[in-house]
Amino acid sequence: MEWYTTHKFSVCFNIDGEPGDILRLVSDHKESGVTVNGQLIGAPAPPNGHKKHRTYFSTITILNNKPERSYLEITPKRIILDDGERLLLSCGRSAVVRSSSLEVSISANSNVTVTIRDTISFVILIHRYKKPAPYQRNHLGFYISNSKGLSSDSHGLLGSSVILPGFHISSLFVGPNPTNTLKVKGRLVPVVWKQRRIYNGQQEVECWFAKNNADKLIDGSYKDYLASHPFDTGTSFGTSNSL
Repeated sequence: MEWYTTHKFSVCFNIDGEPGDILRLVSDHKESGVTVNGQLIGAPAPPNGHKKHRTYFSTITILNNKPERSYLEITPKRIILDDGERLLLSCGRSAVVRSSSLEVSISANSNVTVTIRDTISFVILIHRYKKPAPYQRNHLGFYISNSKGLSSDSHGLLGSSVILPGFHISSLFVGPNPTNTLKVKGRLVPVVWKQRRIYNGQQEVECWFAKNNADKLIDGSYKDYLASHPFDTGTSFGTSNSL
């Protein structure tokens, strides 16, 4: 589940990718130097569910090349930070690590906050199960808490203009039907009102939910946001580069 907030209300959406898919969440390599990719892991669907399988983020990779090259690789168990020297951190121990352009703050078994040059912040939630059901997997959630340092050319599922000042929802059409409509960049997007719990269930968020893999909400389809590997910094549909 991905969600983002405008200044007036929140919009959320699901991307039902395939296990092994790597999604471009933020793609701003040429301008701010930041790229975020998320790799999916699969699990069976719950009994009597309408889906064949579920997918979760198993790994989040954050790449930064300004002022110097660095990257973070985050899983529910550990974090690799490489900014010239390689450092291995446990998600089970609280810690704060700073480098010339990055700050990584770990709240044990809860979340990881990554701040880049004090103008870009990402929050990665850690979801771990003591006794997981067959359809549950340890996984990560990803949110953008500060996008000030991202450029107007930023793209990706969460890094495109949907989370930047250039994006706005111009109209909300509320009718008698359960499904209402948002007008986004001239496109009409069917939405329904939902409540979601985040931060391991500690916070409840109300949002307008866009169905069908965020059809018409995002530019193109989710397949346009597939990366070829975790370190892919391609910024345009169909292109791939490496840090």
